[in-house]
Amino acid sequence: MSNPSVPRLKDVAKAANVSLAAASRILRGDRERFGEETCQRVLEASRQLGWRRNLLVNGMQTGKTQTIGVMIPPFDSFWVSVLSGIHDALSAADYLPITVWTGNLERMPHFEEGDTEGKKQINRLLDRRVEGLIMWPTFSLAYYHHFPEFVERRVPVAVIDHYSTVADSVETDEVQATAVVAQHLLDLGHRRIACLSSRETPTQTWAVRRRSTFEAAVEKCKGAKVKSWHLNEQGTDGPEVARELLTDELAPTAVFAVSDHEASAVYRAAAELGRKIPEELSVVGFADLDFASAMEPPLTTMRQKPYEIGRLAAGLIMDRISGEVVDGDEPTIIKVDADLVVRKSTAPPPKS
Repeated sequence: MSNPSVPRLKDVAKAANVSLAAASRILRGDRERFGEETCQRVLEASRQLGWRRNLLVNGMQTGKTQTIGVMIPPFDSFWVSVLSGIHDALSAADYLPITVWTGNLERMPHFEEGDTEGKKQINRLLDRRVEGLIMWPTFSLAYYHHFPEFVERRVPVAVIDHYSTVADSVETDEVQATAVVAQHLLDLGHRRIACLSSRETPTQTWAVRRRSTFEAAVEKCKGAKVKSWHLNEQGTDGPEVARELLTDELAPTAVFAVSDHEASAVYRAAAELGRKIPEELSVVGFADLDFASAMEPPLTTMRQKPYEIGRLAAGLIMDRISGEVVDGDEPTIIKVDADLVVRKSTAPPPKS
C-alpha cells in the first residue's frame, strides 16, 4: 500500500493540469514538444508538492540504474583517496557508487583467501544491475575468471593499478616513477642498491613492474649493482626479508621499497640491526601514505596521485556507458605520473 504522504507523479500532473504522460516527459527533460508555460507549470507543481523521481521505477523502465559498483576497500590512505576521486566524479554525473569489499579494516584478506566471498560480492552488484564496475586488482582478476557471461555482455570494467588486456585501466607510470627513484639514489652516489618488493602475485602486476623497471634503471649506470627480494604470498614476512637483504653480501647502502608499507619494514629491520637512517642506509618508499612524513626520519617517497587516479577511472566507465568509447574499442590504459618527495631518509652513502 502506498504512503499517502509521498507525492506521486499523478499528483503533479493533476496540479499542473496536464496528462500523466506529459508530466513524465517534462520531468525527464523531454520538453521540446511542450510549451514553455506548460513546462514551468509542471516544474513548479513538482517543487511545491516535493515530488522526487523514483529511480527504481525509472531503472525498470529504461534499464539504466545510474549505479556503479566499486569493489575497492579503504585499505590505506592511497585507496581512501582513490575512493574519494571516484565518488566525486560519479556524483558530479549523477551516478551513485555502491562500494563493497571482502574482509574488515583490521585485516584485509587477499582475494585468494576468500574466493567464495569475493564472488558473492561481485554477484550482489551484478544482480542489482550496476551499469559498470570499478575494481582493485584482486577483484578484477576474479571477475574475468569467474564471470565470462558478464564479460561477453560488456559490463564496463575499469581497473586500478593492474595491467589488463581486457579492461580499461588507470595506473601509475611505473617507468617514469622508478627512473626518478633510481636517478635520485645514483645522484647521491649509491652503487649498491637493494629493492624490497611486495608479494608479486598475479594480482600485483604493479609490484612486478615497479621492481623490474627499477632494476633496469639502476643497471644502466656503469658500476652500479642492484639485487631484489620480495615478500611471501601472504605478505607477512616483511621485517624478516628486510633483515635478510640488509645482511646480504651485497651490503647495500640504499633500499628502494615498492611501497611505503615495505619501507616501514626496512626501518624496523634497520633499527634492530643498529643501522642508522640515512647516515648508514638510505631508504625510498612509494605512495606517500599518510604515515610516511611521520616516520623517523621522515620517508623520502614517490607521491602518487590517487584522487586523480580514482577520478579518471570513473571517467573511463562513464565514457563506455555514454558510448563515447564503444565496446569494440581496445581497452584504454591511462598512466599517471608521480612526484618524488625528498625528505630525510636519503643521503650520500657512508664514505667507508
